[in-house]
This record gives sequence, structure tokens and C-alpha cells, in this order.
Amino acid sequence: MAELVVALDFDDALDALNMATVLRGQISWVKVGLELFTMEGPRMLHSLKGLGYRVFLDLKLHDIPNTVSRATLACAKGGADLITVHLMGGEHMCRAALDALRTAPSRPLVFGVTVLTSLAEGELPGCQQSLPDLTRTLADHAEHWGLDGVVCSGRECAAIKAQHPDLRCLTPGIRMDYDGADDQKRVMTPAQAVASGSDFLVVGRPITRAADPVAAAAAILADMNAPF
Repeated sequence: MAELVVALDFDDALDALNMATVLRGQISWVKVGLELFTMEGPRMLHSLKGLGYRVFLDLKLHDIPNTVSRATLACAKGGADLITVHLMGGEHMCRAALDALRTAPSRPLVFGVTVLTSLAEGELPGCQQSLPDLTRTLADHAEHWGLDGVVCSGRECAAIKAQHPDLRCLTPGIRMDYDGADDQKRVMTPAQAVASGSDFLVVGRPITRAADPVAAAAAILADMNAPF
């Protein structure tokens, strides 16, 4: 069954924790991204874990293998339940991240980022493949390299699942049909993403900026569970 992950895209702990408290009992996963982690650091993870959440730490690691190895282990020690690395960092980098977790106190899921959902066709410099083809190629590598899943647009989920049924898909760019897309280009509704095979749906502003975040989360959960 697909899970809803709420992105706590705030720049301070108070706002993030207030939102997490409001949504407590509605969802079990939250996302901490670059902005919040840069401002508040590992203590943010500890606070969210204290509220009973599982934490997706979305830093999209992309560096030389040794640096990513050490950063991955630090994420695990900080309490992350799911972390991301850029598949374009290559095999050695991705395998280094996985190898580092052999000594971790608990092993988080490691998902590889394929192509950001903010990118449209023709916007990735130097890329001769179509975005769907590139995403599928990167997903092939993720499976071969031993990652737990991939981050991809909902538009690519079905093709990835057809080729790799055990590879989990995490899908940003989720919008209800009455929502604006903001800076996302390749979007889907919750029901469409679930029907395509997404295992985790990441939603931020449509919930956290809503007048009633609890009602907004409930509407998205209802759409996720509706017959398609």
C-alpha cells in the first residue's frame, strides 16, 4: 500500500514541528529537505523521531564516493529512515553509500534520484535521451547496484515497475487536479501516481500551505485510496 510523505519545507524548527504536531496521527512519514536540514541540522531528525515519525532525509547526496560514504553513515546515525543519492553520481558512489551502512546502528532505505520532477524535456544540459528513457536507464542501474528504490516522476513509475517490480518508487510532484504545479513540471494526482505503481508519494505545499492541513492531507489520502 502506498504511503504519503509530507515534506516539511520550512526554514526553522518551530514551524516544522508545529506542522508535524498538527498532522500527527494522520501520517507516519515526513520529509526533511536541504533547507530545513541546513538550518536546524540533525536535531530536527531527533525531534521528529520523538513525535513518532519515520523520517525521509532528502539531501540528494552527489559527491566523490568517499564523501558520500561518510555522509550516508552520518545520515543513518542521525536517525534517517530513508535517504537519497543521485544516480548520476555513478556506480562507485552509490555502492560506497550502501557499503557505509554495513556499520550503521540501523539501516535506512537508500533511494536513487533519477531525473528531478522540476525538469521538462530539453532542460537537462547535454542529455540526448528523452527524460522517460533516461529515467528508465537510471532505474536499471539502481536495481543492478542494489539500491532499495528510485525517486522518479509518476509518469515513469509504470514502466519502471514493469521492468523492476521489486524496486520501490518514490514520487514527488504530486498535485490534486485543482492545485497549481508551482515549480514542478511532470506532475500527477495522487490516484494517478498510485495506479502507476508509486510506493511513496511526497506532498509538501498542497498540505503545509493549506488553510486546513489536516483536511488537505485527508483529501490526498482519500484520492490515493480511491478506485482509479
